[in-house]
Amino acid sequence: MTLLNFENYIDSKILSRGKEYYQAGYVASLEYDGDEWVANVEGSEEYTVSVSLSSDGEITDTYCDCPYEWGDYCKHQVAVFYEIRDKGQKILAGIKSNKPAKREKLENILAKLDKEALIALIVEYAGTYKQIKSEIQFRFSEKEDVTNSARQVIRSAINAVKHRGYVEYRDVGAATDGAEIVIQMMDDKIAHGDISTGVSLGVVVAEEMMDLIAYCDDSNGYVGGAISTVISKIQDAILAMPINCRDSKKIFQTILSHALDDIYDGWTEWPMAFFSALVPLCNDRNNREQLERYLSVSDSGGSRDLSRDFDYRHKQWLRLQIIKQFDGDEAARNYIEQNLDNYDFRIITIKFAIAEGDYDKAVALCIEGESDYSQSRGYVKQLRELRYTAYEAAGKIPELKSLALTLLLDGDFAYFLKYKDLHTKEDWLPAYYDVLDKTEGNNIHGIYVEIITHEKHKPRILAYCKKSQYAIVRLHTYLLPEYKQEVGEIFTEYIRAQATRADNRSRYHEICKLIETWEKACPGGTVLLCDEIREKYAHRPAFMDEMRKMDVENG
Repeated sequence: MTLLNFENYIDSKILSRGKEYYQAGYVASLEYDGDEWVANVEGSEEYTVSVSLSSDGEITDTYCDCPYEWGDYCKHQVAVFYEIRDKGQKILAGIKSNKPAKREKLENILAKLDKEALIALIVEYAGTYKQIKSEIQFRFSEKEDVTNSARQVIRSAINAVKHRGYVEYRDVGAATDGAEIVIQMMDDKIAHGDISTGVSLGVVVAEEMMDLIAYCDDSNGYVGGAISTVISKIQDAILAMPINCRDSKKIFQTILSHALDDIYDGWTEWPMAFFSALVPLCNDRNNREQLERYLSVSDSGGSRDLSRDFDYRHKQWLRLQIIKQFDGDEAARNYIEQNLDNYDFRIITIKFAIAEGDYDKAVALCIEGESDYSQSRGYVKQLRELRYTAYEAAGKIPELKSLALTLLLDGDFAYFLKYKDLHTKEDWLPAYYDVLDKTEGNNIHGIYVEIITHEKHKPRILAYCKKSQYAIVRLHTYLLPEYKQEVGEIFTEYIRAQATRADNRSRYHEICKLIETWEKACPGGTVLLCDEIREKYAHRPAFMDEMRKMDVENG
């Protein structure tokens, strides 16, 4: 592994964090003592990193005194790798011949100390740096104290970068350092079969991160990412658990209580993901009854409130997973059929009906759903597309024509092609002009222009460009060579109008680009207009400068 290719050998998450530390300037110092590089890296604490290199840039040895021990390299080392690669040569060039004495490696220094001296040293530093104390207590505490110690590790990392009750954007990564340490311990516990403790540690991380997210800028997603990571690891651990695991009830209660905590008020995705993790544990009757009691929601009736519908639908979806896993496919399908107010269930049922050839049922379900979800354009479009599929399978041409036109007018150009294919050559022309009449007035979703360009309907394209002169820039190629004169006239009027409104160099540059576009399409056509601009705007030096640059670039 060398300074040129170390990215290929390091875990992507650690690599990303290290690069962010480097870019944020956390490498506070970098020195070369003639044999190795030594750097101090800031974060929730300051750590020392050493790197030894061969003459060809190979990293022969590296060490960091941070507590990270779940991989070959930590983010502090990665940050220093980037720093050496970027600034190392400059530093070497400035080193004087009288090099300082070589710094002895930390592990060699510690190896010389006896037990009492080591204990005294650790106690001294733990008294000065609270985070070191928290991490030691967490990693080596007895089982009954491990969750409290984990909470202190997380809070120590947060408090180290919290100022006036808030964690700034650049410090959020460092604030989650403690959570990362606890997640690694969580992994270790689960890997050694102590799933209950692992889950409890994950819950601690989620609780502390939900508290942190209220007073930080989590634009990079570190805090939310930690919560999602915990949920994913808990889900995987439960799936891998033995069927009759003695701790299953305890694990179930820990997760259920956490998912119902008030900290998730206003949040839906994460508590639902925790509930989802509990589904495999519903092989126990009491567990299932508890979870289903919470998931058994009833619709208030009437039109759906889509802003709150996700929670309703997700609870029903989790109930379906329980029924399917423990009661079988037939029971699951009956549950779906009984809850068609759930949009996802309606879609499943429609697809079942189409697959089974019951097209009338599929169409009826689509039409009913389009009415129920009329406020959601996305839902309605999906239902109409399914209805189109049902009509197509049933061979109902009049219905297909009507629905294709509806979908076309709603902005889906693909249905123009379908609509065209549904007509004979004899009846297509009047249908085509009917479509143009319906779309020309407001060019719904740009569909009118898309139709006339696809059909190469040049008179319509020209008329559109005359009405909307800006369109000539994009559409002039469709009009050449037949309408070369008209293209020039529209370009001229459009560029004149833009020049009248232009008042800064950026706008002048854009005008020159318009002239270049026109000249490329119609060589020689811009001469008179360029002369006009130079005469009319001679008092604008920035404009004249952009014109000169254009002339030079184009010979």
